[in-house]
Amino acid sequence: MKFLSTLSVFAAPIAALHASARSPTNATEPIITTKVTPSYWRATFANPPFNIEDNAWFASFFALVNKITHDPDVKVVVFDSSAPDFFMAHFDIINPVKQEYLDTYWGNITLLANSPVLTIAAVQGIARGGGAELVAALDVQFASKEKAKFGQIEVGFGQLPGGGGMSLLPRLVGRSRALEIILGSEDFDADTAAEYGWINRAIPDAEFEEFVDSYARRVSSFDKVALSEAKRIVNKRSSYPTAEEQKEDWNAFLGTLRQPHVQARTGKAIELGLQKDLDFELNIDQEMMKLVGKGPWNV
Repeated sequence: MKFLSTLSVFAAPIAALHASARSPTNATEPIITTKVTPSYWRATFANPPFNIEDNAWFASFFALVNKITHDPDVKVVVFDSSAPDFFMAHFDIINPVKQEYLDTYWGNITLLANSPVLTIAAVQGIARGGGAELVAALDVQFASKEKAKFGQIEVGFGQLPGGGGMSLLPRLVGRSRALEIILGSEDFDADTAAEYGWINRAIPDAEFEEFVDSYARRVSSFDKVALSEAKRIVNKRSSYPTAEEQKEDWNAFLGTLRQPHVQARTGKAIELGLQKDLDFELNIDQEMMKLVGKGPWNV
């Protein structure tokens, strides 16, 4: 098994330890698109239990971005999850992600951000790592007070947020809070995330679906020209990160990942349950504390 096809130096020791491990799979498409109306779509992440960003997810996401950016009628897309505990956990740690997908991801993210369509993250579970970065990359973020958690956990494993988080978070929450989030590698509840500006609102779970649906229907009833022009000018004034800036995040992530003790730590985390065990994934910001230092780790 491997982490990334681009990192054979990292993959080899992981493969030796965990040759039988595989990511959770699901018979359905990893992203299910529902056209509620021609102007209002739902994109549901449907690869439980963790909604890992794996090869199938990348292919499905790119196809969805293509549909969104070429459909003349769609105005709003709500991204949600069918998994009970997770909005999206993180990139696939175990199986290799195709290089072509990694090369294409940043262009697709910025294309979606600059499209005339409003994208909404409707988070009723955990969003960490690449999942939290995807939430930050979307236009508007709503979260369940009781169920949502957000975390950039990479530094706790000796890595860096590589999915755009280091470019996105300072713009959303400011320099000091971005450093708190990234360097602390802890989970944040929805209320704190909203207070910081990481998300728009924390909403009681009992009211969540009605609120999100009502907002999406309201916006989708308005003229597309007005919506798209408003988004274009706000993007220009707020300096959304470029694909090149986000690639710089990724390259910095790769640099940290090449360290031998980081490779060993990630291998040990997989052994303990990373991407395989629900309890480990639910409590990953605490589980990582068993793996501080350069090892060996007797856990």
